[in-house]
Amino acid sequence: MRAWATSGMARLDAGLLKMASRKHRLIGIALLRIVIGAATIMYCLADYGDRRFLWGPDSYNSIQTAKSALSEGSFSLYLFSHSTVWFEVVFHATILVSAVFMVYGGRALTLVQAVLMWSLHNRNQDVLEGGDNLAQILIIFMIFTVSNAYFAPGAKQRRARFREQSGPSVPTVLHNLAAYLIVFQTAVLYFAAGYWKITGKMWQDGVAMYYISRLTGFQMWPAYAHLMSNAYVTTAVSYFTFFIELTLPFAILSARGWVRKANTLALEGMHLGIMAFMGLVCFGLLMIGADCTCLRDEDYRSLKTRAMAIGSRFARRVKPAAPSGPAPAIDPPVGVLAAQGSGADA
Repeated sequence: MRAWATSGMARLDAGLLKMASRKHRLIGIALLRIVIGAATIMYCLADYGDRRFLWGPDSYNSIQTAKSALSEGSFSLYLFSHSTVWFEVVFHATILVSAVFMVYGGRALTLVQAVLMWSLHNRNQDVLEGGDNLAQILIIFMIFTVSNAYFAPGAKQRRARFREQSGPSVPTVLHNLAAYLIVFQTAVLYFAAGYWKITGKMWQDGVAMYYISRLTGFQMWPAYAHLMSNAYVTTAVSYFTFFIELTLPFAILSARGWVRKANTLALEGMHLGIMAFMGLVCFGLLMIGADCTCLRDEDYRSLKTRAMAIGSRFARRVKPAAPSGPAPAIDPPVGVLAAQGSGADA
């Protein structure tokens, strides 16, 4: 018993030291940063011509109505003034900051992005697609993370400085704690969604996707409704949906990398389908960004290695083989040699 307790404490100490000494999930957080910036820009530009009607001071959803719809502690910069100039400044600042945040990242930009994104979402909640709720939570945690260790200018030098650091540090602890909270929030969301699906009769009967394909509130692709008319397809898709949602928390905790990668890629494929078939582009993007944080940095490196190996094999197959050396000498025909010999005798 004492040996077991000693071993457990040693493992706990090693885990805490690892969490305090090296930053984790840097690639996933960087991908989430890019997705949030891109989704916010798309959200603004999709209705750019109707921006004053949807979010302006003279919107159908008046400032007083929007204020009454806010929960306690919520805010929106759009509700501070009835000035059209103020609205245009804040709206275009949201687009500009989102673009800069998507490219550069960093804690200061994350904070500004959070304020502007919350303001946009809280100005008119009628036009939200659903992923905004998760994004509003995750971006708060992102303020304490290093979101520009990958896919940003100076990222390689930034990672080099991280490798030079030795020993635990407060910024490393804050980053890892926030990163794990992002993963925890995502896992809880998926598990709750899967649980509520599996307790519903339509999902149990495997016909939920059929009825979803008949909804008129989304821009459904006509082929999607036709595809879901097949009993085998709609049953398989319905069961597959809540299966991958329920298993995500267990996949995240799994020591087998292929389990984590398979489950995460399946979820991302599901949201790509939602984007293509239902037209919920911003929702799908934000959920894919959250999915990206569920993979470890080593998972991304193994995926990159596998993709490069597949690309190399494909390139070798499609590329014609080049000659490896000088062309071999070809002997002249026997008749030519005989004629040359008889000429020499003469």
